Amino acid sequence: MYNYEALMSFFSNLQYKFEKKMPEKQKGLYVDNIVYLNPNQSSAELKSTIAEEIAHHYTSVGDISNYKNPESRKQERRARLVAAEMTVHPSLLIKAYQKGCREYWEVADELGITVEALKKAIDLFKQKYGEGFCFLNYKIIFGSGDSIKVVKIKQ
Repeated sequence: MYNYEALMSFFSNLQYKFEKKMPEKQKGLYVDNIVYLNPNQSSAELKSTIAEEIAHHYTSVGDISNYKNPESRKQERRARLVAAEMTVHPSLLIKAYQKGCREYWEVADELGITVEALKKAIDLFKQKYGEGFCFLNYKIIFGSGDSIKVVKIKQ
């Protein structure tokens, strides 16, 4: 799969700056076409961070740092869902499954993201689609454990 540098290249309309002075807990920040990144992240973490900040570029308006504001929470959730679909797209889940990846750690490794990012993406998908959904000729099922199942739908 592609890495964070490919993601940055694909969205080259934005500028990317690694900011050493960024607070440790803050992984990224999007402001006026610039994505500021905390350099103290693994490649897998950076991929998810960059995807989320790119998603903010396309989905968020204004300062959404106040999570007490319902509109800010709504915009944050929308950006996370877009980022999840960027890094954990159903077509990527199908390809990972076809390569033999069943457990979350295997899928995350194949997609080049952390297990935590995969779990967050799956939680968002479950909220949107339920325990499973159809994509093209496949049914993607999120089990109760840490595994994914993909079934080809017969036509």
